[in-house]
Formats: sequence, structure tokens, C-alpha cells
Amino acid sequence: MKNTFKLSSPLKALVPMGMVVALALTGCGSGGSSSAGGTEQKTITIGTSNDAPFSFTDQGTGALKGIDGEMINAIAANKGWKIKVFTSEYATLIAALSAKKADVIVDAMYITDERKKKINFTDPWYTEGEAMVVPGDSTLTSRDDVKGKVLGAQTGTVFKDLVDSLGGKQVKLFDSQAALLAAVENKQVDAVFTDSAVIAYSLVQKPNPKLKLVSPYKPYYPGIIGAGVRKDDMQLLKDLNSGLADLKKTPKYMEILKKYGLGEANSSK
Repeated sequence: MKNTFKLSSPLKALVPMGMVVALALTGCGSGGSSSAGGTEQKTITIGTSNDAPFSFTDQGTGALKGIDGEMINAIAANKGWKIKVFTSEYATLIAALSAKKADVIVDAMYITDERKKKINFTDPWYTEGEAMVVPGDSTLTSRDDVKGKVLGAQTGTVFKDLVDSLGGKQVKLFDSQAALLAAVENKQVDAVFTDSAVIAYSLVQKPNPKLKLVSPYKPYYPGIIGAGVRKDDMQLLKDLNSGLADLKKTPKYMEILKKYGLGEANSSK
């Protein structure tokens, strides 16, 4: 969830400083390709912090992957665009956009009033918030059930503030997602709260019967995700929105969400 950590970029601490990646991915849409006497294919530069499961490059192929990554791939294919990828710290993506190092931010960025002062956002791509994770045999079904229980969260996240407010018997903090989930497996805690997309993707990659996502679950910190463009780039904004609308009319939209552990509850119509 890209609006929850005390740092400007939740989940972004794993991205090396100053890392810049530029590669070209060819879209398969209706636009003409560059050739002698032909029409030059439009190229869009995507700004991302290279963070799974949102927007990241495959180490083997260099292809753009992730929830947002595959959505922009589909939009680009529909529009006949080529894509280049510019990678930097999450906290610097808006500055990179303003400096024209990127044309659009595609990285699970929450649409907020503060950010809208600096950039324009597309229509919502999808929604996500925190998840409640419990041991596989737990009978807890909501935040209302955790009063008097041992709760956990990752250090440096607002989830710590959330668990502090829930009336738990004890709050335990962990320095990493791996340590947090290990505490659930070992039943050192009764429930933990963490980013829904990250834990869902983790369980898709490596199913674990000792861990259970509470579902249905209404996030305390819900977020609406969109792509960001410069204030003066109105045509690109229009094109992205029309491409997104076309994508949402196809099965591929839900296929992308489900591939990374999300579902109908995360869709944005």
C-alpha cells in the first residue's frame, strides 16, 4: 500500500538509491511502427520504483510485470504505444515526472488531495488497503475480534498505529514482512496487519496453510490507485483513461488482479 509508511514511499525501502533502468517494450496495438516512410510509433516512458507486485521488470526477460505494469502493457497494446521504463525511488517519482524523465507514474500510487495539487490522476485503476492475517486455524474474522489478543505489525508503518488502537493485550513489532509472517506461523501473535496486495501476492507465489487472510475484510486504510501525469499533459490523460475503460470491459482486467492475489473487491468500475 503506497500511502501507509512513515517514509514517503511505503514498501520502497528495498529499492536501491539512484537506480535507473531504461528499456523498450514494444506494444502490439494499432499504431504504426518506426520504419522508413512509415509512421513513428509513440513512446511512453513509465515511472516506477520497480516494486513487486505493483510495477516491476522481470529479471529474465526485462518485461514489465505487476498489477499496474500489466495494466499499462494492455493499454499500450490497445493504443499502439511503445513503452520505456524509468526506475527510481518511489519518493522521487513525482519529481521525475515534473522533470520529464517519465511521462506517467505507474506504481500503485494512491490518489490523494495533496498529490493532486502537483499532478493529475487518471480514473481509478483498482483499490487496495491493509489485510488482516491470522494463523490457518484461527477463528478470528474481523478487527472487532482482536480485543485482548496479541497483535503484530511491521516497524515504521501506520499499521502499528492501527494495532495500537484495537485494544490488544500486547503489540509486537517486526523489522520485516518475513519476520511478521513467521510470527503468525509460529503463533507468537494472534493477528497481524500488513499491506493486502503484498501478502496476497506472497501467498499466490508460495501458498502457506499456516497463514490465512481474513476475508471478507473492509480495510481501515482503503486506497484508490491511479496513474499520474503532468498537469499540462491532458491528451495523454485522456488516452490513458480511454485505454483503461477499454481494458475494464475485457476479462483481462480481472485476470490481472487475480494473477497477483487481488479480486472483485479490488476492482474499480
